Amino acid sequence: MVRSSFTQRLFGTLLLTATAGAAHAVTLHVNCGQHAGLTTIGAAVQAIQSTWESRAATILVTGQCRENVVIQGIDRLTLTAVNGASLTDASGGKLDVISIQDSRDVAINGFTINAGANGVDISSGINCLDFSVCRLSGNVIQGAADQAGLLVSGQSMATLDGDTLQNNTLGLEVISRSSVRMGGQGRPFISRGNFYGIYLSRDAFVFVGAVVENNTGPGATLLDHSTLEISGSISGNGGAGAIVTNSSYAAFGAATVSGNAGPGVRLEELSMGRFNSSTVITRNAGGGVLLEDISMGDFNFGVTVTGNTGTDVVCNPQFAATRGTGRIGGGTTNCVEP
Repeated sequence: MVRSSFTQRLFGTLLLTATAGAAHAVTLHVNCGQHAGLTTIGAAVQAIQSTWESRAATILVTGQCRENVVIQGIDRLTLTAVNGASLTDASGGKLDVISIQDSRDVAINGFTINAGANGVDISSGINCLDFSVCRLSGNVIQGAADQAGLLVSGQSMATLDGDTLQNNTLGLEVISRSSVRMGGQGRPFISRGNFYGIYLSRDAFVFVGAVVENNTGPGATLLDHSTLEISGSISGNGGAGAIVTNSSYAAFGAATVSGNAGPGVRLEELSMGRFNSSTVITRNAGGGVLLEDISMGDFNFGVTVTGNTGTDVVCNPQFAATRGTGRIGGGTTNCVEP
């Protein structure tokens, strides 16, 4: 078969780029907006799948890329932005900017990711699904007005390390027995300017440090047997700081829940909240902690729930399954414990 001159040049570029680490790993360079070599992330992904699929691979990206990238069935892949590289939706809001499917150990580092929205299709900035493992670090993901900045679904796992999720409908969405935890450096992620800051459903598990601030609706919402363990802050949101419902569980470590337009934490429908030492819940417009529908609040020594509008801890009904309301740092309560 006779290769075209373009194909020959591209293959030669890939071969030269990958030679240095041929024994163990492959590194490809993508320069979006140029006219030679690899000019799209998608082309680099295809080259890895066709030529070096069994090796760990790194794609170093420069420039302003406009494309939608699918990573499917690839393990040990790292995408790293160089000199502030960005990746912007090219589908008019029809597709996720990055869709990671059936892939293990995919790392996305340092990108500004601009998602699209058309009001019809449900698309996210990054979608980690189908049993994938996705590691994010230092990214800014924004503009997914129809869905999430980061969506983790289909029993997948993701880590966040200093990422910012902003101006999406949902900042972080985790569903269907998927999980999210802190990344290697342990830096909190930021979720701000979304409608929902954090949204968990259907047995999701999230264990993070986070700054969840100035979202239009609730800071965090837990549904359907989901679990959130959080340190950091939940503040200035347009609804409750956290809504925990449908037999879900939230644990607050060194966390401050303050200045939200609704209650600091609302527990309902057989859910449980654990408030550990160094937790501070204050200055929330709808009270500090509201317990309804036989939910349970467990207040440990060192927690402070005081200075909220109205009663600081409200039990509805009054004889809710609550323990330790005498430890809330002088806040007010109507709860009566057995």
